[in-house]
Amino acid sequence: MKVISSFFALLIALLAAAFFIFFVLYGWQIAVAVVSGAKTLAPSVYVPLTVTIFTASLGLAATLITQSKNRKREVEAALRERKIAIYLDFLEAVERLILASKPELKMAPIDENELVVKLVKVRTKAVLWSSPGVLRALNNFGKLGMVEPLAMLRAIEDVQREMRKDLGLSNLGLNADFFSKLILTSDSEFEKLRGY
Repeated sequence: MKVISSFFALLIALLAAAFFIFFVLYGWQIAVAVVSGAKTLAPSVYVPLTVTIFTASLGLAATLITQSKNRKREVEAALRERKIAIYLDFLEAVERLILASKPELKMAPIDENELVVKLVKVRTKAVLWSSPGVLRALNNFGKLGMVEPLAMLRAIEDVQREMRKDLGLSNLGLNADFFSKLILTSDSEFEKLRGY
């Protein structure tokens, strides 16, 4: 099987090289013919012709570039909506976990199996729609298991930063551990987790 795929790859490379040589040779000949033909024309003919061709080429290029950018923007907008839904699912699961861990709120304890199922669903959807940075951060978060709270908070922070970046939002001005501290009631709670 590998030999066949290598053979086809070589065949495609040879065909591409042949087409390239063909277009270079004949393209050069066509360019020479156009230039020599233009020399035989009167300036009152070739100047407007050159201006028309140049203007048409610029107009066509501008139209193609604009259409390409519009199409890219439409695709990104559609992807952004899917990503937002996935990222909100993740943030809601984390929010539920944080709220359940605060005894003063007297919330029902979180069902760990339900949380795991929700996070696996988030990761499954993220595989199709998220950036590589988000996928790496989710992978690191998933590998933590039950570890110290500070490591968990920092892993969640990495996921949040990557999600924001993937959505086109800036993390500029958000200090290290910003999201970790945002989750907690106060900075002193964060310092306790650090062992201070």
